[in-house]
Amino acid sequence: MALKGLRDFVQFDAKGFLAGKQLLLMQESELKDYDSEKVIGAKLKVTIWTDDTHYKKDETSNEGSELDVKILGLTAEKIYRSNRGFIRLKNPSGVVFGDFQNQLSLRADGFEFIKEKGGEN
Repeated sequence: MALKGLRDFVQFDAKGFLAGKQLLLMQESELKDYDSEKVIGAKLKVTIWTDDTHYKKDETSNEGSELDVKILGLTAEKIYRSNRGFIRLKNPSGVVFGDFQNQLSLRADGFEFIKEKGGEN
């Protein structure tokens, strides 16, 4: 017998996952409500530029991977090559999903550009 609702009890440590990573903001686009098509925020496309996170397996790295981050209430702006930058997410949270539990849905309350070297370090 398969149990239901188990995912409600699985927690993802977004801050722990992002620790040691530099996130490079590549693009912003409108985030729309699925049903109404109303713009409700912005979706950021970021690249994990460096990954110094400590994983259980030493050879694990997500460097170069792309993430989408949803931020409610944010107005999307055009990102050009000249104004890309490293960012830090404010109050990130996430949900792992997929058949192999290898997909990630991230949300944040906002973001800030990082002037110093290092990203989330």
